[in-house]
Amino acid sequence: RLCARLHASQVPVGQRSAMKIKNQLLGGFAAVIGVFVLSMAVVGVYLNGLVGTVTHIKEETLPFMVVVDEMDLNRSEVQQFLTDVSATHDPAGYKEAEEAAKGFAAGTAKFRDMFRRENDSKSLAQIDAIAADFDAFYKLGKLMAQTYIDKGMDAGNDLMKGTDKAPGFDQASEKLK
Repeated sequence: RLCARLHASQVPVGQRSAMKIKNQLLGGFAAVIGVFVLSMAVVGVYLNGLVGTVTHIKEETLPFMVVVDEMDLNRSEVQQFLTDVSATHDPAGYKEAEEAAKGFAAGTAKFRDMFRRENDSKSLAQIDAIAADFDAFYKLGKLMAQTYIDKGMDAGNDLMKGTDKAPGFDQASEKLK
């Protein structure tokens, strides 16, 4: 040990400065690399969360947005087909309205299944309320169309536009939008 101390003390002063600079540079590079590695780890965690979010959007959000769009189209078709029956007195429109109503019911069934899987009782109650509103709308629409056929324009208009006592078919459709 004494030899090592004597030997170290024999290292010229210029070389000692070079060793200090070398150690400082190595320390600086190590710090930069450490910050880089830490940054990459943080980015990796955030990317992992983003992948989960994108997967949820792809597998659940977007498909159910399509279902909502289809349900709205079905609502609109029910309204159109029953209005056509009212205007033309052609009962063929009842069958088309029924098919559209089945499409709406299929959409609510998809939402019910999802909400049950997710144990989301609040959303399940909301979709049940929407289904009940649609059923009332559809029933009123069929009654309106038949009233136009059986009782004429004034009686049918009361059901389409509504009265002071009861909202009409058009308001029931708007409620579902």
